[in-house]
Amino acid sequence: MSTNDPQQPSPDDERTILIPSPGGKRGAAASAPAPAPAPQASTVQPPVPSSGPADATAAAAMPRIGGYGLNPLVAAASPLLDLVLPLRHMAAYPQVEHLRQQLVAGIKRFEQEAKAAQVPTDAIAVARYSLCTFLDETISATPWGSGGVWSSRSLLVTFHNEASGGEKFFLVLQKLCQDPGTHIDVLELMYLCLSLGLEGRYRVLDGGRGQLDILRERLLELIARQRGAVEPALSLHWQGAGGKGEALWRMLPVWVVAAIALSVLVLLHMALSFSLSRASTPVHTRLHGIAVAAWPASAAAAPLPAPAAPARVAKFLAPEIEQGLVSVSELPDRSIITLMGNGVFAPGSAEVTPSFVPLLQKIGDALRPVEGKVKVVGHTDNTTGFSTRFPSNWELSKGRAATVARMLGERAGPPERYSVEGRGDTEPVAPNDSAANRARNRRVVIMLLAPPSA
Repeated sequence: MSTNDPQQPSPDDERTILIPSPGGKRGAAASAPAPAPAPQASTVQPPVPSSGPADATAAAAMPRIGGYGLNPLVAAASPLLDLVLPLRHMAAYPQVEHLRQQLVAGIKRFEQEAKAAQVPTDAIAVARYSLCTFLDETISATPWGSGGVWSSRSLLVTFHNEASGGEKFFLVLQKLCQDPGTHIDVLELMYLCLSLGLEGRYRVLDGGRGQLDILRERLLELIARQRGAVEPALSLHWQGAGGKGEALWRMLPVWVVAAIALSVLVLLHMALSFSLSRASTPVHTRLHGIAVAAWPASAAAAPLPAPAAPARVAKFLAPEIEQGLVSVSELPDRSIITLMGNGVFAPGSAEVTPSFVPLLQKIGDALRPVEGKVKVVGHTDNTTGFSTRFPSNWELSKGRAATVARMLGERAGPPERYSVEGRGDTEPVAPNDSAANRARNRRVVIMLLAPPSA
């Protein structure tokens, strides 16, 4: 094969157009390419698309690295192939002669790299012819490259002294397909030219696009048979993460599983707690309404006169009684301090409002010098709230009683002196038919029980 006249076909060559090409199996074209030489950097200045001649400029030199793993011809030609799309979409290029010089230098650099990779001279000639044909066709199809410098000084004219290679490219391709094992690297490069848009003689033929698709498909199949089957896996040594049908929860972090389980348990606890409260409230109400029969009075026993009730705490709490904050009932066996509930607690809460803390401290001071057990009983109105801590009025009334007992114990301990009880809305002191009456029913009763006499 001559360096300047690649693969000049004989007349017999036109008997069989065996030319294969792509369509179905795309990855086989470069499936197992020949080993490339050590990567070496080459520099080609690709043109930059512009909107008009005035601002059309060449881009700065861009380094191109010889493709590792490609066949040596494709590796050396890759900088030139990279220019095809930018050139095809440029609206104008004012320095056409400068572009031609750049491409001539790129073709020469391609030859040098191919020779350095020990590619045969005839294969380099065919590859150079294919690249010149492809680049000339691409530039000639643009508005700025269809005449002038390129029509008279194209790359084919410069390197092969031919005006057009659109016919001869396919004749050479047909010749090479008769011995694909020897010419596989050149066939791969020619396939890339066809895939990137080279049309040649098929551009002007009726149905040429369809014929060209068939040709590319057959060429791809031919290359695939030479290169062997394509490895479908992206990684040759991949390992599965686990057994077939592995559960999603095994892929989640432990803390995520724990958080989900905890959330489910909390929601389940809340649901069961509210359900239990709704079911138990009527039972508590009925139990509290059961009347206990009194023991029959002895006929022989004469009634004793009621002893006078001592003033245990009333005098000490006189200012608070006058302000209406508390009410005090002194009985012979106990003193009853009623803490009015309006404003003492926030709705649905068992925490004492800060403004009422001094009042509870004053009650504790009143209880400190007096002996006897203290029983704290909480009461609510008939309004039911929604709270995870206090799902019913029974729990809320007992929680408020416990808070008051704790604060009194801190002031007038010890804690064993105090007991708490919640009675919900079962013992109203007024009908729950107005805001004022409901405020009266929301109360805490503190009972100081006199110690038994000796």
